[in-house]
Amino acid sequence: MKLKYFLSFIACLFCVNFLFAKADNLDSAAFYLKKAQQFSKISKFIDADRSFQKAINFNPSNKDLNIAYGDYLLTQRKYFVAIEQYGNVLESNINHPVALQKLAEVSFLLRRWNDVVMYGKKLLQNDNKASVKYILGKSYYELENYGQSKVLLTEAVTENPEQVEAVTLLGKVLVELNDYKQAIAVYNKTLQLDPNNKQLIYELGLLYFSMNNEPEAIRYFELAAEKGYKTDLGYYENLGLAYLGTNIEKGVEILNKVLENKPGNSDILFQVAQAYFKVEKFQQAADTYYKVYENDPANSRALFMTGVAYQKKGDKSKGIAFCEQAIRMDPELAQLKTAKSIF
Repeated sequence: MKLKYFLSFIACLFCVNFLFAKADNLDSAAFYLKKAQQFSKISKFIDADRSFQKAINFNPSNKDLNIAYGDYLLTQRKYFVAIEQYGNVLESNINHPVALQKLAEVSFLLRRWNDVVMYGKKLLQNDNKASVKYILGKSYYELENYGQSKVLLTEAVTENPEQVEAVTLLGKVLVELNDYKQAIAVYNKTLQLDPNNKQLIYELGLLYFSMNNEPEAIRYFELAAEKGYKTDLGYYENLGLAYLGTNIEKGVEILNKVLENKPGNSDILFQVAQAYFKVEKFQQAADTYYKVYENDPANSRALFMTGVAYQKKGDKSKGIAFCEQAIRMDPELAQLKTAKSIF
């Protein structure tokens, strides 16, 4: 009797093991996928990687597995291996929307702009989202195809006016196309929705500065600072240069503070000298032009302008001497002697 019960128990145990083994074999890909996800959660990344590979080995044609493994690889910053996984999906379905989206996004992250365009154009055939148009527009911008970038970014902004990155980039594209007025209109439209956007406010200041509208540039630069924009040396340099066109004393004061951290910056000094010359403060202009020359003895134009400033001041002999010295350094400067823009 005992033997009978024992044999029955063994038979049941065999059946249970057989059924579980069969269940594992039938659902082995799902089993290892679950294990991979569990290992990933507890930061056992080697085990997670092995489990993903086992899952795919059991079912290589499962596109969801390849995408899940690719997503995991992205979290590990193994970008190129992730690209391989997403690429495996495209081998059997060249227009798979999820794989195309992932490949476009990874390529965007890696700044592989031509690849973004390749995948993005295919994706755009089935997915008309503003986010796709943005990454395509950004890629065309980086590839200096500003016309195509403008088309895509305009559509992206129209569909999602609150996508600030797209709006800002569209403004930059319009600047590259020398369409400053349209760029300003785009920024102002967005500021109506987000009036505290300090980055856009500052960009507006730069736009007005590019248009030689110093008063508006100053207004937006200072408003950006009020909203919390970072007032670093670059900010004060732009603010000071803008002030040179409206209030030269204040502009020079601001730029002198910049020069304390950038001593001998020839570009800033030359701009200051030009501002002095423009308002007919010729002695200050001559002194500043000469500082540029002292910092950069190869700068023949700065030396020439030193001479011009002295001549405008009335010191003809001294001015002519500087000009002739500069012309010996660069004979082409002789053409400036009759330039009305200088004299």
